[in-house]
Amino acid sequence: MSEPAVSLAFFDGERGLHGTMRSGTAVLFDGESARTLSEEPAFDRDDERFVATCGDELELSFLPLSPSVDLGGSHARMCRVTGRARGAEIDCLGTASETVTPPAWSELDAVRTVSALFDDEHSVLAAAYRPRGAIGHGQEDVRAHLLAAGELLPVREGRISTVYDGEGRQRTAGLELWVGEEDFPRRASGTVTSGVSLALEGLRVNVAIFDWRMDGRDGLGAYEITVRDEPASAA
Repeated sequence: MSEPAVSLAFFDGERGLHGTMRSGTAVLFDGESARTLSEEPAFDRDDERFVATCGDELELSFLPLSPSVDLGGSHARMCRVTGRARGAEIDCLGTASETVTPPAWSELDAVRTVSALFDDEHSVLAAAYRPRGAIGHGQEDVRAHLLAAGELLPVREGRISTVYDGEGRQRTAGLELWVGEEDFPRRASGTVTSGVSLALEGLRVNVAIFDWRMDGRDGLGAYEITVRDEPASAA
């Protein structure tokens, strides 16, 4: 059995410095700009702690703060991230996820993943899987998890609503989470601060850093959309 694929992200709002790392690719976001790092990231694990390095630019440790949650083929956690990024000392929030079962792209049009991190005890982690030929997000399989006051609350239904630009990149988003037997959803809203598009093994990934707001709290996170990178039809 192959090792799970690891994906890590950190969000340093104080410096406006953020990053995402996965096998073969690391992206560093500085304010509104984004660039792919020239060296591939390397990952290690010490019990539950993940360690990531990328040349001389990144050396970071990810210590889980929350229980692992199931996002449908992958497991994710909110983490405390410490170390060094581009010569600066880092102490912020981030995420660590492991993909055990890759998405079945023969059956899917898109996969969307969202992280919204507010503090050590409040966050949202979600993933949405859109079947081939589905019209709109109403037919998506959404897995969402809400951490509130350090407690994971049961989300019976989740929805990710998105406004896109002319090239299909996410610009603003809204989350609706129906928790337990509550009649009305808990809501979060987000706006992109920077983004980049990647071509990865037949897939196109739009990676965006988002500012989030929920229940009077401001937070940061990532919103990624992955689609098959299919060639355009012949004219």
